[in-house]
Amino acid sequence: MGNKTARLKPSAIEDLQKSGVDFSPDEIQEWYEEYQRSCRYGRFLTVKEFKDVYSRIFGGDASAFAEHVFRTFDTDKNKRVDFKEFLIGLSVTSSSDVDKKLHWAFRMYDIDGNGFIDKSEMLSMMKAVYKMTPSITKPDDVNTPEKMTQKLFEKIDANGDGNISWKEFYDGATKDSLVLAMLQLNPD
Repeated sequence: MGNKTARLKPSAIEDLQKSGVDFSPDEIQEWYEEYQRSCRYGRFLTVKEFKDVYSRIFGGDASAFAEHVFRTFDTDKNKRVDFKEFLIGLSVTSSSDVDKKLHWAFRMYDIDGNGFIDKSEMLSMMKAVYKMTPSITKPDDVNTPEKMTQKLFEKIDANGDGNISWKEFYDGATKDSLVLAMLQLNPD
């Protein structure tokens, strides 16, 4: 990933691995160098810089989606993401551990943090995903964010109360491949 001038100390890499980061020391160093290139104004990523990173990754408009991801990475809620927050978030989002990834996705979908996902939160997420992935062809029954939101609620909201709890979210995702793909934000 480029310039080798920014080096992490072995003790810093070890601390990151103890924090639950599932990357090798070489991968951590590579991500650190990429992170440093993305930080224009110091040692933290702002939401604008975070959006710029996502816009380089995705073909569509990823700004709304990036804001949601930024919110989940910014664990101390100081409106900036330091390298440790970035790497831990990246480790979770790239994990093959479905439970870990679903916990993260639930926190992202639960925009107001009240422990439930309502239809407006789901619609906000689906709009962000669809805006980010315009080139992906979607079946007619889910070709709009509104239709996908409706379909997800039909499949997941087991008690029909208009809110999705963690249990409903988890159960819905583990029983249906479409639901799992959308909730893990892997819509292809």
